[in-house]
Amino acid sequence: METTYSWETGGKGGTSRLLVGGIHGQEGSSTIKVIEVAKDISVPEGRWALYNFPPSPYLSTLDPLYYLSLAGSKLVSIIQENKPDIFLELHCYHPDSYFKLTKGDRKDFFGVPGLVELENGVLMGSVSPLIRSVFFALNDFPFVLEIPCNPSKEALKSCQRIMEIIASSSNRREILQKLGQIYPRQVQQLDDYFKEYTENFHPAFVEIKKRAMETDLKSYQDLDKLITEVVKQEDYDLNLRQIKQLEGAFLIFKEYSSFWCCKTAQI
Repeated sequence: METTYSWETGGKGGTSRLLVGGIHGQEGSSTIKVIEVAKDISVPEGRWALYNFPPSPYLSTLDPLYYLSLAGSKLVSIIQENKPDIFLELHCYHPDSYFKLTKGDRKDFFGVPGLVELENGVLMGSVSPLIRSVFFALNDFPFVLEIPCNPSKEALKSCQRIMEIIASSSNRREILQKLGQIYPRQVQQLDDYFKEYTENFHPAFVEIKKRAMETDLKSYQDLDKLITEVVKQEDYDLNLRQIKQLEGAFLIFKEYSSFWCCKTAQI
């Protein structure tokens, strides 16, 4: 089955919406089914761009090296080109990965909170902080949908409902308001995660970028020292995994900041 796909509708101006699936491993054979559903959804204004990637070596999006790989650099290029206000990253998971993705202490092990199940095995959460902090403004809506691999009709129907909300909304607030009418408990949990991000990881990253411009960083040790100082002085509530992700996000920022980049890639 052909999984490589790109399609867009709408013109310049208005809300930029971007959906990308199959960004690592063999996930594209499942996410293409969601992309095909999305193609038939109309948008009242703005842009609706859809991409599905061909198979590639599996590398976690929580690993900074992913964004230096062929697939990762292609993803970044598409984000840079579209500058989305709303970004949906589609993944699929096997049943034995469900607990790993949703467990309450996921942040302790992977630096990110557990995904939240909406219904029919469809999970939702934020994209990797490695790109959330670099390529998106704070109030953009970059998020992940994890669907079961080889999704059921019910799971695809749930995805369709979510994407129809995305298509008819122009910002984060509208999306969460509409989703909250259907999934109130889950949206409250996602909103709590966002609040934690806005109070800790995001301001820490902004401060690190600011101080880096004023500091002669000559080595990774210098960067590590700077990050440690920022987290300690500002008393950010970040665990060791998240502190390591701050380093990864900064290195990605440095790698791509010499190019024409997205909204928050410039200091």
